[in-house]
Amino acid sequence: MQDDRKSLNENIVLLGLAFDNEDNHKRITTGENFYVLGGSTETHDNLVEKVMAFHETVKTYGKKLEDLSKTEFYEIVKKIDQKSKKMFWFYPE
Repeated sequence: MQDDRKSLNENIVLLGLAFDNEDNHKRITTGENFYVLGGSTETHDNLVEKVMAFHETVKTYGKKLEDLSKTEFYEIVKKIDQKSKKMFWFYPE
């Protein structure tokens, strides 16, 4: 069972989706273990900023995204996204 979890973890990415785009511009940003798709310029840039902050914080833990426990994942979310009421984070299970 542990090997199954490990193989699943190798494909873990952060995915940011936004739906407030009104100008029909297709915004796509990719990076190390993340994809941000859609949104207005402001929303898209905000998502990219949060995802990059998440990855920088993961590095301070001395881990990779796929090595985070559920507790660590949500600790990082609290550090980088304390104010947003429109952003939702989900840990892969």
